[in-house]
Amino acid sequence: MLDTRLWPGSLTEYAEQLLTLAEVLFADPRHFFRSYSATEISRMMTTTTGSRTPA
Repeated sequence: MLDTRLWPGSLTEYAEQLLTLAEVLFADPRHFFRSYSATEISRMMTTTTGSRTPA
């Protein structure tokens, strides 16, 4: 998960997926009381829907 070269797609797409995931996790405090494995975070990054809109 730390080696971005292993992720499919471009580095920009990886960063967008990571930011979208962060928005999902920060949206609900219950996420802070759960331990997520790298596999689960990877799954969440590839299945999180929606796109970020520039501010």
